[in-house]
This record gives sequence, C-alpha cells and structure tokens, in this order.
Amino acid sequence: MACYLTVILLLNCIVQGEMIWLDDLLAARLLPEQNTRGEFEVYRDALETVWEELVWFPVPESDTNDKAQVVFENSWMAERNYGGKRGHEGTDVMASLDESGYYPVVSITDGVIEQIGWLEKGGWRVGVRSSLGNYFYYAHLASYAREWKAGDAVEAGEVLGFMGDTGYGPEGTTGQFPVHLHLGVYVPLGADQELAVNPYWMLKYLENRKLCYSY
Repeated sequence: MACYLTVILLLNCIVQGEMIWLDDLLAARLLPEQNTRGEFEVYRDALETVWEELVWFPVPESDTNDKAQVVFENSWMAERNYGGKRGHEGTDVMASLDESGYYPVVSITDGVIEQIGWLEKGGWRVGVRSSLGNYFYYAHLASYAREWKAGDAVEAGEVLGFMGDTGYGPEGTTGQFPVHLHLGVYVPLGADQELAVNPYWMLKYLENRKLCYSY
C-alpha cells in the first residue's frame, strides 16, 4: 500500500490548479548536486520515509457522540487569498459539529515538538518533526492539550490540542472560518530545503486507523 501511494504522489502534482510533471516541478527546487541523482529518485526516497511513520488519523472517533464526525477532501493548492494569493499547502479536516475546542487532535506520528505558538495564518499551531526528518504541521487549534515546548517528545496518538477556528489575524483571532484542522506535511530534500506534499492521500491511508476517545 505504501509503495502504491508513493507512486500516486510521484506521477504528478497539482500546482495552482494545473497538472504538471514531477520533473518540471522539482527542476526549480533541487540543488544541482541533487539533480545528478535525478529528481524522481530524490522525491521518491523522501516520500517513502513518510509512509513508514504514519500511525493514527489525526482526529479520533468519539465513543459518546456519533454526530461528532469529520470529513475532508482533496483541496491541494486550492486558491487562498488571506495575506496574498497563494495555493493551499495542506488538507483541511472539517468538523461536522462547528464547536471550537471540542474535537481532540492527535499526533499521527512519533516525533519532537519543533514549533509551537501563534501564527497569523495558522492560528495556534504545533509542528512535529519526526525521527526521519519529516515535518507535520497542525494548525487552527483552539488550545493545546498541555504546555508544550520545543524539544518535547510526542508519541503517535498523543493529544496535541483541540480543533478550533483560530488564525487570519493578530494573536487570539477566531471565527474567520469554520472549525477545522489544517494538516500540512513537509519532506526534507537536503541542505535545509523542504517540499510540501499533499496530505490528502496520507489521510485516506489513515482513515481506518482512528483511535476512540471519550468526548
């Protein structure tokens, strides 16, 4: 399954609504020494590490409220306009109950907290760096599960915080959009370079791997 999903991502990428070939995308992003290996191989190797680390879907099921569902769709590189026109580098997991602070958000991998705190576009967010160097970004949280700090170890399935509607403004801004979780995934390409990849397929892969919590 992991090999099959890697091939899906390798075949093509969606950029600003247009289909482009992988070589065209990466040619402008990779360093000359990386191009000697071939863009396809570099990207393939980076992606294969992601599938090895995925453990849990980021939003557990509720064992007390069957109405507490979530949905997501492939919105990769859909247009966003706050702070300037850009593509959506992630997947939004939308809440059926539009209640900030209700749904727990768990880490989908083991890792270490690398970034924590407020971002204008991401609201209250947390970034987890995995042992293989991949970066998992959870944004628009209502609050954190505890007082995380950079360097704290995180286990897959551990609650990071609670789904909210924070962001798109100065610290504390809420209500600019429905309650949801923005999940971003970034893979390292060496020399401090990272490439955003489409989390939609990873969420599909994890869709039947949900923890069950009481909330």
